[in-house]
Amino acid sequence: NYGFAQTPERHHSLQSQAATIAKRINTDTRKIMARFGSVDFDERILNAIRDDKLVIFAGAGVSMGSPSNLPGFCKLAKDIASGTGLVPEEKEPLDRFLGSLNKNGIDVHQRAIKPLSPDGSKPNDLHRNIIRLFRDSKRIRLITTNFDLLFEEAYKKLQNDGSFSEAPNVYRAPALPQGYDFNGIVYVHGALPQLSSHRAKDMVLTDADFGRAYLTEGWARRFLVDVFREFTVLFIGYSHNDAIMNYLARALPADRLSGRFALTDTDGKGKENWKLLGIE
Repeated sequence: NYGFAQTPERHHSLQSQAATIAKRINTDTRKIMARFGSVDFDERILNAIRDDKLVIFAGAGVSMGSPSNLPGFCKLAKDIASGTGLVPEEKEPLDRFLGSLNKNGIDVHQRAIKPLSPDGSKPNDLHRNIIRLFRDSKRIRLITTNFDLLFEEAYKKLQNDGSFSEAPNVYRAPALPQGYDFNGIVYVHGALPQLSSHRAKDMVLTDADFGRAYLTEGWARRFLVDVFREFTVLFIGYSHNDAIMNYLARALPADRLSGRFALTDTDGKGKENWKLLGIE
């Protein structure tokens, strides 16, 4: 989900890993395994960058470090519930908790805006390094479950510095592009309202929202299945602990996928969990 168990040390590790790829995308792409620092990057990731076939899938961990300082899903849920006297039960799924709040007349989508827009929040190095991987606006293929607009802000800064020219395409759920043929920034779970035409209720927060996105209406499911079939996907700052996303990952036919990888500092059981999902 939006949430990701994040610490400053882990965020710094992700920053370093993304920066390393950004610096080396033009060299050593023919090695079977290119080892940079303490991280092994499979040749397929480097080749995907070279061949314009890489998609970055960014989670909440990207936006939790300074100076972005945004909450993970657990903290966000508590912020939304603040003042209601209600708290999630132990081990209660947070999307279900938010759904119950919504059914009780609490506008969880509107309440989410303030904690996701703290004063002084800015893009961090990880936002910028992820964008730098693509080198050109037409090559950007970035999917995020985050609701914040920090990737767009980071791009504008790089654009002003002359690193990029025209602005990338931007898509907000539920109006998603074709997963097998897109470029730009995709807010697969919606984004903070920016224009009068944007609606807070399009942010995927509650169990009902997830049900519509992946089941009854299915626009997120259709988009992501096509993405995973067509592109090499690298997860950054994403915990992959949504039940519905795990079901989707386990159901994808391995012989029809282009490859899925994750930048993570987990080992042991955590690494085994990624492996069970078919993610290296």
